[in-house]
Amino acid sequence: MVQKLPDARWLAEIGEIYRDYEMYHQSAANDQAVFAPLSGRPMGRCEVLARRLLESGLPVSGSLLDVGAGSGAMLAAFSAATSGWQLFGLDLDDRKEPALKAIPRFERLFTTPPEQVSLRFDLVTLIHSLEHFLDPVAMLGSLRGLIARGGRMFVQVNNAERTPFDLVVADHLCHFTPQSLGCLVARSGLGVGAVRTDWVNKELSLLTADAPHAVSPQCEDAAAATARVRRDVNWLSDVLAHARAASARAGRGRFGMFGTSVAATWLASGLGDAIDFYVDEDPARLGRAHLDRPIVTPDKVAPGSTVYLAFIGDVAARISSRLGHLPLDFALPPALG
Repeated sequence: MVQKLPDARWLAEIGEIYRDYEMYHQSAANDQAVFAPLSGRPMGRCEVLARRLLESGLPVSGSLLDVGAGSGAMLAAFSAATSGWQLFGLDLDDRKEPALKAIPRFERLFTTPPEQVSLRFDLVTLIHSLEHFLDPVAMLGSLRGLIARGGRMFVQVNNAERTPFDLVVADHLCHFTPQSLGCLVARSGLGVGAVRTDWVNKELSLLTADAPHAVSPQCEDAAAATARVRRDVNWLSDVLAHARAASARAGRGRFGMFGTSVAATWLASGLGDAIDFYVDEDPARLGRAHLDRPIVTPDKVAPGSTVYLAFIGDVAARISSRLGHLPLDFALPPALG
């Protein structure tokens, strides 16, 4: 597994981040929006995951513990999709407890280490939590003890094999591929179900399985992982240079960045004040500002403007094709070698 170096500097920076941490602050919403590939229609990520989990054979009732519960995006989505489940959360502190208590059938927030939780749960979920832990194998081993007999664990993380932009997320210590995630879960003593890449684009979904239905994951070769990371870092440098050149060609007042999340924010850090506006299709983000620049829909961009598509190649190509009728110059990042 590829992992950043958790040295003193990294730990200090992460401490600063978590002191004022707010999930999805760009949209003032409780959940990350994901977009249907063809229509571009946004949906809540946890809404999609809750639906997929229920389609995977979960019982009609039970108890769920969400690890890294935050403001309760996963718990709220599960509450809306079911009526027979009791809901629990586990987090570092109780800052978000008032929001969690507003969720129907929410029972309790734990702020202790997993070993100190006495209850057992039919489903334990980690929605974009595992990548933050210094020792993810040990954490999964601790959480394994909280799973009731016949229960399961669900892990959702970014797919580093699909998106090099995951490397620039400061507080993502671990970066997973389908192979490394499966091997890590197996090392923790849990049975590995299929690692799905099609539940949410650019993300990995793993639901554990009991022994008769578990698979034997094929681990990734260390040399291949090293080569991939070097390729990805070089590509990130190429994308930044390419975006700088596109902004210079566009001229002042006519250059925008499509997106307001990880990739666009990272590119903005290298482009200075060259970005004049941001483009987004998430209704929750419209009418707001990102890095002191307005967020607008594609149809509100001045004709002739250049819009940089801050996405991996196939996603950028789909957006460019879907919005090709607009009188805009869509700049696509270079291909990933």
